[in-house]
Amino acid sequence: MFITSAEFIKSASKLSECPPAQYPEFALVGRSNVGKSSLINMLTQRKQLAKASVTPGKTQLLNYFLINKNRYLVDLPGYGYAKYSKTKRIEWMDTMQEFLTQRQSLKTVFVLVD
Repeated sequence: MFITSAEFIKSASKLSECPPAQYPEFALVGRSNVGKSSLINMLTQRKQLAKASVTPGKTQLLNYFLINKNRYLVDLPGYGYAKYSKTKRIEWMDTMQEFLTQRQSLKTVFVLVD
C-alpha cells in the first residue's frame, strides 16, 4: 500500500471520544519510547505528523490519523517506563484495554518491539 495522504484527525482520552467507526483501524502498541510515533512519521513521510519525543510517555492519548482517506492508523500510549503517576498509568492501561477489546472497527494491532 502506498500512502498518498495522511492527516491528524483527533486525540481521544477514552473510547467514547474516538471518531465514528466508519473506517478500519490499525493500531500501534509497544513500550514507551519504542518508536510508534516515529514509525507513523516514517511511513507517511511527514516528520512531525505524530508528536515524537526522546522523553518516554509523550503520547498520552489515542491519536487518530486518517490514511489515504479510507483507514485510520491509531497511535496508542506506550506501556512500561514513563515518569507519570501510577494512577495515570493505570488510567492509560484501562483505556487501552477497552480500546483493544471493544473497538469494533479495529482490524489489526501492530506490536513494536525494541
